[in-house]
Amino acid sequence: MSKLCILIDNGHGIETKGKRSPDGRLLEWKWNREAAILFSKKLDEIGISNVLLVPEEKDVSLSNRCLRANTITKNMKKNGVDTLFISIHVNAGPYGGWSNASGVSVYVYEDGSEKSKTCGKIFTRKAKEMKLTGNRSVPCDEYWSCRFYVCKNTTCPAILLENKFMTNKGDVEYLLSNEGKEELINWWVSSILEYVKTYSYNG
Repeated sequence: MSKLCILIDNGHGIETKGKRSPDGRLLEWKWNREAAILFSKKLDEIGISNVLLVPEEKDVSLSNRCLRANTITKNMKKNGVDTLFISIHVNAGPYGGWSNASGVSVYVYEDGSEKSKTCGKIFTRKAKEMKLTGNRSVPCDEYWSCRFYVCKNTTCPAILLENKFMTNKGDVEYLLSNEGKEELINWWVSSILEYVKTYSYNG
């Protein structure tokens, strides 16, 4: 068993306003939860421990998400296990309605730890290899710097993933397909395995 536990934060809840494709077919809270469960099962299969931070459908505040993550991190540390926080989301264009923005993005807190930044770079490189970045330019740092609450206020390394755009018709079709979900989860898992290898979590 790896000496690493993945803390899976499926963003938003059923009460969150908006957060859906213009045609209403993709509900972000629902997609995030379905993908998180599949991700968890895949990690179980390859022997990497993980926790679904928000199993309930209702909204859970950002502070409570961080509290859950930090409590688990503290307890895991006592047993010599490190944690990695991954927040799962779907992106959206800035003006409402459909847009041509597409692809995945990886976010790291601007003053985040070295492990957070390394993780962000690994995820971005894997996304580029798998041709998942769409039409978005990749920053020089190989991740997008952010001040997102959950990335700032977790005590363990943390990244936030925006998995394509719910405001792009092609991306929506992809996200709703079994093939799309499978490819994205393969991206997450292959990136985790590279992170595990980088920090010798398998001993």
